[in-house]
Amino acid sequence: MQRGPDDLDAIRQVVNQVLEAHAEEEGGQRSQARAEILIHSMHVFAQRGLARTTVQHLLDAAKVSRRTFYKYFRNKMDVLEHIYRIFIDNMLLHFHQEMRQARSVRAIIHNTTKVYFDYHLSMGPVINLMMEEARSSGSALAPHRERAQRIAAQVVTAEIGRLTGRQLDPLVLRTMLWILENYSLYIFENGSFSAERLEECQRVMIGIAEAVVLGGEASPELLEARPG
Repeated sequence: MQRGPDDLDAIRQVVNQVLEAHAEEEGGQRSQARAEILIHSMHVFAQRGLARTTVQHLLDAAKVSRRTFYKYFRNKMDVLEHIYRIFIDNMLLHFHQEMRQARSVRAIIHNTTKVYFDYHLSMGPVINLMMEEARSSGSALAPHRERAQRIAAQVVTAEIGRLTGRQLDPLVLRTMLWILENYSLYIFENGSFSAERLEECQRVMIGIAEAVVLGGEASPELLEARPG
């Protein structure tokens, strides 16, 4: 999957937004050189994979010097960890926004599922690399995955409890997040995006979530196989 100018602009907007928020929290200033390394590294990692990517590949893509690179990052894994943290922080931001806007449990299910897949789609094939790496217990990405899942499960569980009076075990939501992870890998299987798989995964995930959370109020047709 090749990145066009519009794709790169969308990624740049996300990266800059998160880095600016971090800079405000830390009382510092956002570095554009650092941002460009992160932005262009996503495409390199997606195309070459982690093992075949070198620091030189990242330097060439971002058009920065080795000295500039090591001013901000220790190595290529440090770059990937920062990209994953940006992905996580932006995802949690969108989840919180949906929680504030939703007026029903069904709206929470539909909107957060859409946000999850839309954001994964915007990141492109690099999402496969990051998610596979994050699921390795010894990876630097693993603690960020754990933190994100814990926060997301707590937020959604609390909001569902507020709207329904039911106190779901947070593990129920964690289980659905694990399903979503596998769906994310499925829609980019073999490095190629499938719109049909995306539609199927969204439909089935919404059906599963409604069946678990709403019980008899769920829409059974969401789980039925489509012709063809």
